[in-house]
Amino acid sequence: MIEDMPFAPPIAIAVGAGFRRDIASLAQMQNFLKEWPLAAGDTLHAKALSACEAARAGDATPAQTRRAFMAFAKAAGIGWTGIDPVTTLRRAKVRTMRAARAGRERHPR
Repeated sequence: MIEDMPFAPPIAIAVGAGFRRDIASLAQMQNFLKEWPLAAGDTLHAKALSACEAARAGDATPAQTRRAFMAFAKAAGIGWTGIDPVTTLRRAKVRTMRAARAGRERHPR
């Protein structure tokens, strides 16, 4: 039985308020899946968890396990897009503030 297996590169997912979390090993992946709130009929979650167990038994490759987890992450809407939500929101706020300021300067009361 395999205790753990590193993933290179780690698998990035979005958690919480869209913050990035890296899943860097089989143990981290399995723990994440075990903590995930289950929905009725969540077959991709079950497949990803089964893939982790198969990898621990030596019956699945890291690539197979990774693909199963990525399918689950995509379906769950937690796949990392590469967009940092905090930076995106800050930039939007700055643009809004600048537009409002420019509007006031063009149309003073």
